[in-house]
Amino acid sequence: MPPEDEKPLEILKLLFGPNAKGVLGIQAMIPLPLRPTAPGNDRFFKIADNVVGAQPNHIMTVLSALGQSIVPIVAMVPGEETIRCLGTGFFISWSGLLITAAHVIIDPIERNYGGVREVEGIGWDMSQLDLGVMVATNPIFQQPDWVFRKIEWSGLLATRTESPLLFGRRDLKLSADTAICKVETALSDVPYQPLAIVQPGIRGVGLQVGKRAVAIGYGAMADIPLEEQPDGSRRGAIQFDLHVAQGQILERFPENDVDPQVRTPGPCFSASLTLPPGMSGSPIFDDERIYVHGVVSSGLQDEHGPTDLGYGSMLTPSLGIPLKFMQDKTLVDLLREGGQGMPRLSIADA
Repeated sequence: MPPEDEKPLEILKLLFGPNAKGVLGIQAMIPLPLRPTAPGNDRFFKIADNVVGAQPNHIMTVLSALGQSIVPIVAMVPGEETIRCLGTGFFISWSGLLITAAHVIIDPIERNYGGVREVEGIGWDMSQLDLGVMVATNPIFQQPDWVFRKIEWSGLLATRTESPLLFGRRDLKLSADTAICKVETALSDVPYQPLAIVQPGIRGVGLQVGKRAVAIGYGAMADIPLEEQPDGSRRGAIQFDLHVAQGQILERFPENDVDPQVRTPGPCFSASLTLPPGMSGSPIFDDERIYVHGVVSSGLQDEHGPTDLGYGSMLTPSLGIPLKFMQDKTLVDLLREGGQGMPRLSIADA
């Protein structure tokens, strides 16, 4: 799909930090260019790096700026010599609230690893499993690296089903393919770098059929083998590559939760997006590329690999999910209260 105009592809990136009085908030906004590392396919490509900056003292690279907001979701099982790479997620608050695809989070349940067990009245206990995210460092000021942060809890909509087979396992049937998570708190003066999500009062092109959709995530991820070092630690060749998938919104299925029309659970949409494994949970921006309007759910594949048809979950319905670990408050409640540091912006009607 050729772009609708000749403007360079970019997103508006918010930069969070403390002000002169130590109060955390938006300190700057910068357009981040999304350019391919090599000429060729402009529908799906690996993002090229470059140094960018914003006044008065923000210096970073494109990939580190994106990698502190859009993060790989991984799992590590005690005794295994592998980092399992599950998908992509993105921060929506500087306190560590994060969104991803629900099927990414329940992967340990579905594939039965890591000692996951059901606890009545609570949900699923994953305390024996290191499930979390990898956050990129800023190579301008630090050694280029990835820092692991554990996911403390996750909330999603699902029902439990029983296997028809004797001694079968219990499965979860998702009502929507969106999960809201909380990542452990980092240093108090080093906030997470959230993306702005669609919210009440927003006016713009949204997810209109025929408009452009842009997904950013860690396509084509593979599990990472670990090797024991002389000091007893385990290390591997950790490398995560951010990719862009862009295409057009094809169809909308807002009632898919009550009148299923496609396999993606809950309200969703289809788009001409190339979405290989690893892109699940990635943020989907609309044509304005200011707000996140959707979450990558799945991409179709044939004998040649990923096709140019994918599905995304609509983000708006998730704004009203009561979060048990947040006193049953919703994202709309938290956005209104402002205590979690979720970005609030507004734009004019398109």
